Amino acid sequence: MTTTTKTTTIKCVGKRLIGGHGHEHIIHLWWIRCENGIETSERGNSTREQMVAYIEANGNNSVWCPDRNPNLKGAWVHVHSNGRIKYVQTVADGRKTDNLLYLPNM
Repeated sequence: MTTTTKTTTIKCVGKRLIGGHGHEHIIHLWWIRCENGIETSERGNSTREQMVAYIEANGNNSVWCPDRNPNLKGAWVHVHSNGRIKYVQTVADGRKTDNLLYLPNM
């Protein structure tokens, strides 16, 4: 008997910033749930705090963001801290990237 493991990820598709232009100013993210790399009909939005909690509970390979160049691979969203707040930012090949900042404003 073969057991199939379902991989669930969250794909970020939009953002809202307040009070500045850096990652720590992202206050909301819009997303689509993906199963085995395929978008589902489940869509929603989460506050920064909810997204931080989700990533902390599900790991650094649970939320991702496409690259603004559709020919390039997206990046995983990780939790970071500036000493005051926890915030989210993409990481690709071990370096921080700006994929979330290039998402459309919602």
